[in-house]
Amino acid sequence: MTIIKLNEKENFNKVKKLNLSNSSSFINKNNKNFIFFSKYELTSILNLYSKQVSKGFWKDYALDSKANIAIFSIYKHSHDKPIYQIIKKSFKGFRNMPDFFITKDSEIINKSTEISTILSKFEKKLSIRKYL
Repeated sequence: MTIIKLNEKENFNKVKKLNLSNSSSFINKNNKNFIFFSKYELTSILNLYSKQVSKGFWKDYALDSKANIAIFSIYKHSHDKPIYQIIKKSFKGFRNMPDFFITKDSEIINKSTEISTILSKFEKKLSIRKYL
């Protein structure tokens, strides 16, 4: 990564001469190792999140993407550690079936290869039942 001060005129000429095609290929090569949530997975997670926010259980979330792991963290308060984390883990990119985990305090609660089964079991644990 090259950091350039744009306040000086001579550095402006250096910016014009930079070859941007090399930097874009470098960025694309690095993104292949990172795992992200797909649109379907993210909408499923955000639907669950919005239900829990409307009930007042959850207040904040964070998305994190690392090599071979994507994490959706759920917080009760903004300054606390996450209550739950939904983790997508895949070792060979998007071609393999990823594993999904739900963790609470670094303890795995649920594990599956499909996000829908993870979230359906997760909703059941959070629901309150009344007995007559």
